[in-house]
Amino acid sequence: MEIETFHPKGELLKPIIMKNLLFLFAMLFMAYSAHSQLFVRPNPTSSTDSYVYVTDEVLYVEQGINLEINTNDPTNTEPSIFLRDLAQLVQGGTSGTANSGTGLLSVQQNTPDDDAWDYTYWASPIGNETLGTTGNQVFGIRHLFEPTGLTTATRAVGTGDYEGYINPLTISRRWIYTHEAPGTEAENNYVHRGARYEIPAGYGFTMKGVNDLINPGNHDFNYEFRGRANNGTFNYTVAAPVSGIAQMTLAGNPYPSALDLEAVVLGNPRVSTIWFYDEERDIDSHYYTDKRFGYGTWIPSGSINGTYTLPTFVEWDASGGGGGGGTGGPSSDYNRRYAPIGQGFMLIGNANGAATINNSMRVYQREGANSEFRNNDESSSGDSNPDDLWPQFKVISEFGESHSRILTMLFDESSTYGYDHGMDGHHPMDGGGAEAFFPIFNNDGSVLGEYDPYAIQTVPFTKNTKIPFAFQLSEQTVINVLARDYVNFNKPAYLWDAVENTITQISGSENEALLNLPAGTYVNRFYIVFNSYKESIENSDGTLAQEEVRANMDFYQNNRVKQLEISNPEGYTIKHASVFDMSGKLVINKSNVGSDFNIAISTAILSDGVYLIRLTTDDFIDIDYKMIIENK
Repeated sequence: MEIETFHPKGELLKPIIMKNLLFLFAMLFMAYSAHSQLFVRPNPTSSTDSYVYVTDEVLYVEQGINLEINTNDPTNTEPSIFLRDLAQLVQGGTSGTANSGTGLLSVQQNTPDDDAWDYTYWASPIGNETLGTTGNQVFGIRHLFEPTGLTTATRAVGTGDYEGYINPLTISRRWIYTHEAPGTEAENNYVHRGARYEIPAGYGFTMKGVNDLINPGNHDFNYEFRGRANNGTFNYTVAAPVSGIAQMTLAGNPYPSALDLEAVVLGNPRVSTIWFYDEERDIDSHYYTDKRFGYGTWIPSGSINGTYTLPTFVEWDASGGGGGGGTGGPSSDYNRRYAPIGQGFMLIGNANGAATINNSMRVYQREGANSEFRNNDESSSGDSNPDDLWPQFKVISEFGESHSRILTMLFDESSTYGYDHGMDGHHPMDGGGAEAFFPIFNNDGSVLGEYDPYAIQTVPFTKNTKIPFAFQLSEQTVINVLARDYVNFNKPAYLWDAVENTITQISGSENEALLNLPAGTYVNRFYIVFNSYKESIENSDGTLAQEEVRANMDFYQNNRVKQLEISNPEGYTIKHASVFDMSGKLVINKSNVGSDFNIAISTAILSDGVYLIRLTTDDFIDIDYKMIIENK
């Protein structure tokens, strides 16, 4: 029996084969009950199973689905809906009508480069159909199966061993974790779930893969999910960075269809960034000291498919801190906008509060070469046309032989130098003892901690473009800084050291800046600038402007009350005030200082010594002053 189905936009699709379905008109084109639009149950007169088998197409249902489990031939045809060969189920309706019944949806997902030592971050598209009569339910690995035929599969079993395997599918319970509350990578922020049905609907979970004991080189394994299809709205809690450290919530695609992550970020003002986990998958070890992994950063801006910045792989410890010995992120750089079925990811918050994923964010997008899971199908339309990409380049910092960090610089006229939702991506800061980042300054007026680190930043390009570029180092470190991978942008880039007043070109195949810095955090010392700003520093016009502002300001270190007092009679607007010790370490940082005639900056936290203060006006003129502090 064949019927015609329709895409959400009304486009007629290929026929979908439906076996042994009676009362078809009642089940698909009119509501069988008040709560479902599609109802599938065993044939009550012929004692045969009824199911829908969809291959390489979308099954669209505007409201809910009610499935009754098949019991006549459970070995071969137990599920009520089979999605095969990239088929997807999309449900609409703003109300997100709850799915119901005891029946099963069967959908498969593969891992093309995974074994028993490798983590993958998953999110289940189904829940336990035996719990409750309606709605989304919890998930456990006993709802995973090993496919054995078109409609047949064997249920997974759990093991307490470190490694799982196939034939039969045996999954290690040791590596099943969730990370539901916002927090860092620290081990105590993860909750062990084992084989229990405790993974909340809509949340992601970690799971290590399995070994093929017969064909050890085979890492491409197909998992089958069987249960009640998830539908409707899912709620999450996200949080703002704490002391500059982003807080993450392990969520994922909760549906048996693709999920548009652009809609997820832009539809949630409190979500700034999506992080994707990856690791070096040729290391066969379960020890933190051997594993190397990290998080890549994705935002929806920069192209039709957004912008993804590769992770840095480093060793980690149980406290959530990165170590050395990593490499510069050899993970796949594919389109991340459309999360495939089963994809888990981290939601990164920009503010404290709630975030939601709902049916309006679901799409029918075929997987292909641009997918974490199925990477052997070339029909995907996920690649961006270079003409659609925003002007951009990569800034690469190489920390000796330890590791490197790749950052992305984007340009757009609608952006600002502050945080822009959807245009700036929070930095994972997982590079251990050496990191490079874009500091985007807050407006809270505090002395320290006024910025958050970003891996992707978007700014407007003008002749005065000056982009703060920062380092955080736990020991003396040699750093090479390069600008590479230019797209739709042709301006040479330079690294300006404002303390040493040196400018070095970093763009071009043979240009780089070589630094040797002591341990410390370097903010408001280094900047990425371009020809026009470089010339303003070097030519007389820039010098005269700087001298004029300096002549109209006066500085006085009032040791008695432990503060620096600045006379600003011309009312210049001061965007940043930074204080460095003589090693170049930033010790005080204030943003949006203002245009008051008299400005005071507390120096009570500083020990006696000589310091350099730098004021930056709103038109990017820097004024330096050397002061001696004797807090007596």
